[in-house]
Amino acid sequence: MRANPIRFTLVPALALGAAGVAVAQSFGDVDPGVGWVLGINLGTYPTWWIDKRQAKRSGFRVPEWTLHLLSMVGGGPAAVLAMRTLRHKTRKRVFQILHPLLAALNVAALGWWLMQ
Repeated sequence: MRANPIRFTLVPALALGAAGVAVAQSFGDVDPGVGWVLGINLGTYPTWWIDKRQAKRSGFRVPEWTLHLLSMVGGGPAAVLAMRTLRHKTRKRVFQILHPLLAALNVAALGWWLMQ
């Protein structure tokens, strides 16, 4: 049976984001937004790593929309880090433009969230 890339990549990454919120709330003085950003970034990098590994093996691939979605919901910094360190998706123009932009928006949104 063929592996479902959504079940093995998107769901765990989003679960780490939710776990980050739970951990932040358990500390009491840590903002849940910070917990989300830490958790979703901890989930985003491995998702990119899995896609890179699968590309080398010609295995199931993580859908590109999954990589974009993870960046949109806060994982932009980890996506940019993964692009650079794993040398993955660096030729595709949409990734070259979109993910650094989303990373900057993620950082700006977190800053705005913390200022409220």
